[in-house]
Amino acid sequence: MNAFAHAGSPHTRIARGQDAMAVALRLIGWFATTGLATLGVATLFFVLLGSFTLSGTMLQLDNLTARFLAADAARQAQFQTIVFTVLGGAFVLIAFFRRASLRSAFELAGGDND
Repeated sequence: MNAFAHAGSPHTRIARGQDAMAVALRLIGWFATTGLATLGVATLFFVLLGSFTLSGTMLQLDNLTARFLAADAARQAQFQTIVFTVLGGAFVLIAFFRRASLRSAFELAGGDND
């Protein structure tokens, strides 16, 4: 048997598929965790503005909502750009500090290396 026949065996294809699915699940988990941490930073910002009280946080969110809805379309677009830029920067910063776990998502433990 040559190397091409062995590489295309059903066992090898199944193992590679399982490895790809495991890496995909780890990447999805990494992105979900990083995204949720980013949203947590935004939530913490509003809790901080509300003096660490639920009523103060809700008042700040109500104030922001009222001002956002009263603004014209150009100001709303400018605000959305600012928010997405800040959240994108926070995502990149959190991802930078989580780079070791991203690297470990590609490592496959166990299995045969035939």
